[in-house]
Amino acid sequence: MKIFISHSSKNKDFGNALVELLRKVGIKENEIIFTSNIAYGIPVGQNIFNWLKSQITEKPFVIYLLSEEYYESIACLNEMGAAWIVENEHAAIFTPNFNLSSKEFQSGVLDPREIGFHINDEERVLSFIELLSRNFEITTNAVLISQSIKKFIQELENIKPIKSIKKVPEKPESSKIVTDTSTEKTVVQRKKEHILPKDNDLYSKFIKAITNKKMRDDELLLIHYIKETGRSKLMTGWQENKEILFIVEWEKINNIKEILSQNYPSVLNRFELRGFTEVSEITSSNKPKEVKLKDEIATNILDLPEDAVKIIDEVIERNFHEYADEPEIENGFPF
Repeated sequence: MKIFISHSSKNKDFGNALVELLRKVGIKENEIIFTSNIAYGIPVGQNIFNWLKSQITEKPFVIYLLSEEYYESIACLNEMGAAWIVENEHAAIFTPNFNLSSKEFQSGVLDPREIGFHINDEERVLSFIELLSRNFEITTNAVLISQSIKKFIQELENIKPIKSIKKVPEKPESSKIVTDTSTEKTVVQRKKEHILPKDNDLYSKFIKAITNKKMRDDELLLIHYIKETGRSKLMTGWQENKEILFIVEWEKINNIKEILSQNYPSVLNRFELRGFTEVSEITSSNKPKEVKLKDEIATNILDLPEDAVKIIDEVIERNFHEYADEPEIENGFPF
């Protein structure tokens, strides 16, 4: 049996801390499936959707790492539905600020009456480790378990929540706004401009292309596809059709119109012209067969600014199929 951690990529820090705890108490590396960490994720060359489906049908112990972000993710809800249908053993673990009274949780496929616990509840974490010992080889060293849990709780305190409470901006006193007569701009205005991205920064150029709405829907869908699937490299050249098949499968799972799959080659060309991608692998005849986002963009792709995320979400919403609320179920799974 394996442990499958179903989670939103936005909660990867909580997931990584949980994986670290599991490893310290004795869970083996090959017994953990956690797609936000390449060491525990999808093997190279595997179709992400088929691989996840096969893992779920093998009935792993599923940890649902529940949060507001989890319920906002169609991919997460697909995972939850698939695991629930095959009746996997499972545990619900909540991020610290998750509201158990939320409509999404109360009306979801998981029974809200089942016992779950917040991830920073030390006593419940200990009980959870004891529960895992029924199916996994856990260390019998009680001191080690106790120390590992305490360190785990401390690490959680350093993880910042995804959505911070918005502060009401204070109205500046007129005496504090000093006018720069040469430019006719206030000090407040100049400070605001100072924190804007530099034009020669590639990541800033990438974000500006999104927020200034210079990207087409198919380009924004590609960004969403990369974020949702974790594909750091994209196939091109003679392998292009393979990537398109992956995209078609992803579009079906998420009930998204076939815009990206139909325009994939031209989207890659546009990204290349903008300087956002680079060749990552070539054929023996020196032709590209894989490309990737440049490192400056790739390292920040999961933490895009809220205004950029909002624009991408709007594109996703307007490109849903009309039957998105009633996904077709094939082979017993909601994808």
